[in-house]
Amino acid sequence: MSAVERRLRAPKSLAWVVTVAAVLAGCASPMPNTGNQRVTGGPIVFTHVGHGEPTVVLQSGLGDGRDPWASVLNALRADYSVFAYDRPGYGDSTATPPTPRNPCGIATELHGLLQSAGIKPPYVLVGHSIGGLYQYAFSRLYPDEVAGIVLVDATHPLHLRKMQVEVPVMANMLDSMSRRVFRGMMQAEFLQQQDCIDTLWQKPRPDVPVRVLTRTVYSPMEVASGFESMVHGLEPNWLPLVGGKEIQPVAGSGHYIQRDKPEVVAEAIEAVVREARERGHPSPPGMALRSPAAAASR
Repeated sequence: MSAVERRLRAPKSLAWVVTVAAVLAGCASPMPNTGNQRVTGGPIVFTHVGHGEPTVVLQSGLGDGRDPWASVLNALRADYSVFAYDRPGYGDSTATPPTPRNPCGIATELHGLLQSAGIKPPYVLVGHSIGGLYQYAFSRLYPDEVAGIVLVDATHPLHLRKMQVEVPVMANMLDSMSRRVFRGMMQAEFLQQQDCIDTLWQKPRPDVPVRVLTRTVYSPMEVASGFESMVHGLEPNWLPLVGGKEIQPVAGSGHYIQRDKPEVVAEAIEAVVREARERGHPSPPGMALRSPAAAASR
């Protein structure tokens, strides 16, 4: 039994009712604040606990603050340095920075926040849902600062484009929801999620340990609409994008794997950190040979 397994005693929450919006959205709730960065409109608030290198950097999904990571953070904090934050507009972060709310803008913003907080690279990037897309962008923009990657049912770079073609009814419903229901930063992130994606595939990919976790529980609507099949079709393409040897489906888990099966997420992070420490430092970045679109079409 690993150290993470011994310490992880938080009760597992009931699986969330999976709705169409849950693929890209969730509820925000803060965790204890340990620091903040003052920017336009207010602070960007974060939690930084533990010690050691590399630092584990947690990135949440659309509309989420740090709270979904609570069980995972508590499992890791005794042995690892762990960082989580509320993006501007969520949780305790009232900042309204001018940074674009596309994946590249948010990755750049996170990079600046880590520097401001004095948290030095390398980093193990962990991202859930659209937060996984943001961590993918970070890994391409700053490959020499990445020690490992863990994707937690992450939003693929081609997710929205594929949905528009293969599941148009759901894509139209989400688009309508984003314009009528979403507000502020949440709306901006949703509408800008494809901006800058095509520029990333040409950038170097870090050669680092990787784990790609995917959910196995889908709602009847997601199954009937073809959404589940579309997602499964994209999942293998994560491997040429970020590296890694295989996709790891997490039995009994919905979209929020870090809540349904926090021990699985913690163990994946622990394994990546262990591999990164064995290497001593991130390997020199390699070069992705195909764009996400080209690779996904194979």
